[in-house]
Amino acid sequence: MNAVAGIAGLVRRETGMVLPATRDAAILAAADRAAPGLDPGAFVAAASDPGGRGLLDRLIDQVTVQETAFVRDSDQLGAIPWHRLLQAARAAGSGTIRVWSAGCASGEEAYTLALLAAEAFGQAPAPVGVLGTDISGAALAAAAAGRYQERAVRDLEPALRLRYLDRQADGSYLVADRLRSLVRFRRHNLVRDPAPPPGEVGFDLVACRNVLIYFDPPLVEQVIRSLERSLQPDGVLMLGAADALQRTAGRPAARAGPPAAGPPAAGPPAAGSRAPERGLRRPLGREPSFSRDPSLSRERRLTAALAAADRGDRDGARAHVAALLADDALDADAHFIAGLVTLEAGAPARAAAALRRALCADPTFALAAFFLGRAYDALGDGPASRRAYEQTLRTLDPADDRYERILQQTDIGDIAAACRARLGGGAEDPHRPGPRGRPRQN
Repeated sequence: MNAVAGIAGLVRRETGMVLPATRDAAILAAADRAAPGLDPGAFVAAASDPGGRGLLDRLIDQVTVQETAFVRDSDQLGAIPWHRLLQAARAAGSGTIRVWSAGCASGEEAYTLALLAAEAFGQAPAPVGVLGTDISGAALAAAAAGRYQERAVRDLEPALRLRYLDRQADGSYLVADRLRSLVRFRRHNLVRDPAPPPGEVGFDLVACRNVLIYFDPPLVEQVIRSLERSLQPDGVLMLGAADALQRTAGRPAARAGPPAAGPPAAGPPAAGSRAPERGLRRPLGREPSFSRDPSLSRERRLTAALAAADRGDRDGARAHVAALLADDALDADAHFIAGLVTLEAGAPARAAAALRRALCADPTFALAAFFLGRAYDALGDGPASRRAYEQTLRTLDPADDRYERILQQTDIGDIAAACRARLGGGAEDPHRPGPRGRPRQN
């Protein structure tokens, strides 16, 4: 193993982050900043030693600390049901909404959540307590300091800046005490440490956004399960859209967060209910039953197949797919759904075959290329997954109405962000200048 791969392996074992080969130069630069002048091979040896904890921590700080911002993805944040969460907290015997910002980086999201709660209740202090955690000690130090430059607050309305931040002589902004008193920070590793963090009880809201896109699919599932276990029975898990795309296709969420902008697929959830996760679109109204009746339209069969896949009914989805393929063996959508169901069932090789058939029938089917990349990831075939993600970015088309039918509350920018995360930022999305968020650490 060469030194670069050894350094990337250290990061992956400790944080779960996959550092693609396209970032070799950045990996070497991070190691040099962590230990100036130390040979890369010697760095790997020293950081692997039980006594090299400090060196490993400095490396993690260098590869994970990234810029974030206040009110990032404001539509999703604006859908948080603060009053319902308070009712649930009171029913459980607490007068405070417990919030966990997992992978909080330098603290902007944690403070944003506290700010939004304060605005929702219009009282001081707001009935909320926010825990921000991160693996990076440097990021947590910045979060605790609570001092931000103009770029970090650029999307925050002037009135909110005035209310919750204090402008400093140098032009920076310092988090005011009324907001700072609602937030605390501690170190936590999503991959290695228990969840919820030791000493913490269940949370009413867990936010983990744009973190999981840097993990391999099996680790994504592991982390999501641990986050779900950290929730109170009526709690809400809020993932970023690109994170949700990293989940095993079709896996139903035990708990799901508020949707992003746009109407939900089947109307707003009733009070106390759990909103469907961003994933395969649930149908409006009652699902059509399976039938070989030729009067049953292809669209209704596709809707039924997607609905079955969405709720984890593999046999039902396969039956609908079989009917579609009996009518047209080159039905790209049917092969795509077959691939999703097979990938969810833990058979990536067969899933890849189905997704390749979808792409043979329609080479412009970007979603098929994306999930083909996911299947190759599961098979450990890095070059093939890279080709699939590159094909996704080349063929993403905002005018393709399949996105509206297949995806819920997720746009092509989210898919592009997930692809770029797997490619290490080396490929560009021709339809969008950049993802809504920036890389975050775990």
